[in-house]
Amino acid sequence: MKIDNILVPIDFSSCSKNALKIAIDLAKKFEAKIHMINAVHIHQPHPDFMGGSLVDSIMVDYENQVKESFKELESEMIELADVPHESEQFISYLTDAIFLESEQKNIDLIVMGTRANHDRLEHLIGTRATDIIETSSVPVLVIPETVTAFNPKNIGFASDRKEVRNHHKMHLIEKIAQSYDASILAFSIVGNPNDLTRDESHHLREINDIFKDVDCSTRTVESNSITKGIKDFANAHSLDMLAMVPRQHSFFERLFKSSITKNIAIDIDIPLLTFHE
Repeated sequence: MKIDNILVPIDFSSCSKNALKIAIDLAKKFEAKIHMINAVHIHQPHPDFMGGSLVDSIMVDYENQVKESFKELESEMIELADVPHESEQFISYLTDAIFLESEQKNIDLIVMGTRANHDRLEHLIGTRATDIIETSSVPVLVIPETVTAFNPKNIGFASDRKEVRNHHKMHLIEKIAQSYDASILAFSIVGNPNDLTRDESHHLREINDIFKDVDCSTRTVESNSITKGIKDFANAHSLDMLAMVPRQHSFFERLFKSSITKNIAIDIDIPLLTFHE
């Protein structure tokens, strides 16, 4: 899988700037172009109210402010000069802006930051990062703001023991492993390893064939809690990145509709790569 275009949502916070720095490093590695976007949703007043001119004024102010902020970012982050890049601004929801930009610019990877600390409401309803993970058809690499450098040597791939039909997207993990001389540790959380079906064992072994060009190993991890099992495995094996494939009819899809996986995506302290088949 070739990475030519990388999209980075920017709200000019230190968190998004940190993700941009890592995206720039990736762009250098893969000879890709950076596409920065800023999006804000402005509530439109009811037609019965005289608010049109006010909204127009707000939009003009927003556009001018964002243009100025992008100019300041160019001066602040001199690394941008080392890669092809452009910036766009949208008056829309971020998810809509990402969808539009992804379609128009043939985006191959989205890199976005997430804050280190989140409140209870965010654990319940999610964050912008979890919204994009759920809705994007493009692979998403979430960078916790505590991660200031991307140089993975141990990449964990959490398998749901289902057949992997889209090997093309799976090869993104392999490409990253090859580029950084990393090992892939594929694992699956099970309540009892003895309960694995023949098909599940077969699909787990198939991962070695998919990642045949890199150092890869597969195993099962016994745990009654998927969340705890993933976190314990990541800590025990000093993972530098975790990859997951949420998809229909799998336990990952059900998790992504619950607070459990939102907590995984929010609380994880290593880069998280997700993509839908």
